[in-house]
Amino acid sequence: MQAASLQNRGRDFFSSLPLGTRGVFVLCVAIYVLCVLLGYDAYGQVCMAPRWVLYSGQIHRVFTSVLFHASVLHLAFNMMAFVPVASSLERLLGTVQFTHIIVIFTVMAACYHLTLAYVATAVLGYSSMGECAIGFSGVIFGLITVDTHLSSVAQRSIFGFFTVPSQWYPLALLVFLQVLMPSVSFLGHLSGLLAGLTYVRGYLNPILLRPAMTAALESNPLVAPLVRSNAFIAAGASADAVPGSGGAVLPTWFSGGGG
Repeated sequence: MQAASLQNRGRDFFSSLPLGTRGVFVLCVAIYVLCVLLGYDAYGQVCMAPRWVLYSGQIHRVFTSVLFHASVLHLAFNMMAFVPVASSLERLLGTVQFTHIIVIFTVMAACYHLTLAYVATAVLGYSSMGECAIGFSGVIFGLITVDTHLSSVAQRSIFGFFTVPSQWYPLALLVFLQVLMPSVSFLGHLSGLLAGLTYVRGYLNPILLRPAMTAALESNPLVAPLVRSNAFIAAGASADAVPGSGGAVLPTWFSGGGG
């Protein structure tokens, strides 16, 4: 009876996820399960290693590093943080724009990571170029920054230990996690935070999808099976699903001339 209840809860949880959030969740879990089944633990081949990206052109690390996790706890912690903020943002922006932003955050966080690692090594003398970071937490920090930007809550709690002004929540969370778990990648988390901040400040507007482009993608026959899914969120379909009830407005497309 208990097993059936857990199965039903799992099914309800999974079916409640918007399509883009569900896709990221499934991909990260599937990759971890495959690694366990195949005995793969050569994370040095897939991690974000600034030295190898900058000097050997191993660009694939930008994308592979966010999809691999070192342990089941690492994966669980990241997915527990990812699902709530991602689901809210996807319901606000729509599946197509949300997926586009996830890709942007992945690339932007990697760019910040590489820049910060180079500066930390060349100027401050740290060995940041040689670090090897994996996990989706950098992108999650970007999403948390967006979520905080939209929220009208004056203060937020850091795991129940203490509260901070809402606008300082991402930074306080970054520092708290670093103190609690010194082995996590500080630059990886900071880079994601900066990616989210770059977005909410509107600096990424030129590379966001315009409404006409979003509509064209949603009407493309190649993605018709996805659009027909109950989990698919059409652009602007649930604009009231803003995290919190703040009045802040997110940039969702380039507002310059044309299309």
